[in-house]
Amino acid sequence: MPLIFSLSYFTFPTGFLTAVLQTSARSNNISVDTLSWEFIVQILDDVNLTGQPKDGVYINGLYLEGAAWDKKNCCLIEANAMQLVTEMPTIHFKPAEIKKKTGRGIYACPCYYYPDRAGTSDRASFVVSVDLKSGACGADHWIKRGTALLLSLDN
Repeated sequence: MPLIFSLSYFTFPTGFLTAVLQTSARSNNISVDTLSWEFIVQILDDVNLTGQPKDGVYINGLYLEGAAWDKKNCCLIEANAMQLVTEMPTIHFKPAEIKKKTGRGIYACPCYYYPDRAGTSDRASFVVSVDLKSGACGADHWIKRGTALLLSLDN
């Protein structure tokens, strides 16, 4: 099994993510309906990740539109001038018990297949909502900016 997965390589990434949740539910003998995701953005470079996570998967190949990621403080920051898209570090998608609601200082960042977020009549563009630390700006700031994760930069 690969150490790091790239969601953009999958034809149906939501199916892959559901399979990861099901595997975790079976190994922990709990209902898959009680699981959601905890997202841990890695501070290590990919070459320094030495083994599989105990639970969940490492995901890379995501692009952040409308913001940048501060590796030092592990939060969203303003992108450099004239830089619309930045690469997102590897994220550990870890199955966890469903939380009641998102905490303060967290932005529920939507993840889309393509920059064209509307999708098509036969396929929606939305994949998953990824909780990211919003940093000095609140979640409202990133919502107004239209900040999102993308699997691909091509329409």
